[in-house]
Amino acid sequence: MNCLEFRRICLSDPYTSAVDFAAHRSECHECTRFAKTVTAFDKKLLDAMQVPVPDDLATRVKLRQVIREEHDRRVRPWQWALAASIFVTVALGGGFGLQIYASNQYIAQLQASVIDHVNSEPDFISVQGKVPSDHFARVMAAFGAEVVNQDIEPLIVRAYVCVMDKRPIAHIFAGTGGQVTVLYITGTRIGDATPINDERHQGVLIPAGGGNLAIIAPKGEQIEPLVTKLKQSIRWKI
Repeated sequence: MNCLEFRRICLSDPYTSAVDFAAHRSECHECTRFAKTVTAFDKKLLDAMQVPVPDDLATRVKLRQVIREEHDRRVRPWQWALAASIFVTVALGGGFGLQIYASNQYIAQLQASVIDHVNSEPDFISVQGKVPSDHFARVMAAFGAEVVNQDIEPLIVRAYVCVMDKRPIAHIFAGTGGQVTVLYITGTRIGDATPINDERHQGVLIPAGGGNLAIIAPKGEQIEPLVTKLKQSIRWKI
């Protein structure tokens, strides 16, 4: 038996009576010291485990168990009710908070997209002439809207379908010389009218039909009359 095998056996069974184990121990001084160290540690561990047990330990354990069960029986109902109410409150509060956050993020993204789209035009270019009376109606019909008040048509300079954020939108120039841009954007409706502003523009985002209308103009341009006229003149089918 070599030293490695001796020490492996010594760690697993230091009191073995195997003949070759005993022979190697008597011949190898290093392994003899190793075996003494292992058995000494084993004895200390055994002594540490010899803790005196009280005579009434079983009775104490049983009594403690009975007291614990009685305590749990009394307090658990209101504890569970309290825990449930706290969970519901946190869940509702967290869900409501996430909903508000998501809504605010959506509105902010929508506002930014509108500004970017308007700025992609060279400027609020004056468009000569008026759009044919039926052209504006056809553009709006493509988005589920019906023009019910023809008084709006003299205010429309140009109307066409273009793309914003990879989806089609109605793009309309209105007002004096086409200074006001009106965009109809399908998608999630916002809850209430929301202002749109940057260094050059001012406007409003309002829920309409199956999406939202953005009315935006250079700062100083009056848009309130046009907003009112749009609300009165368009009936949404969706």
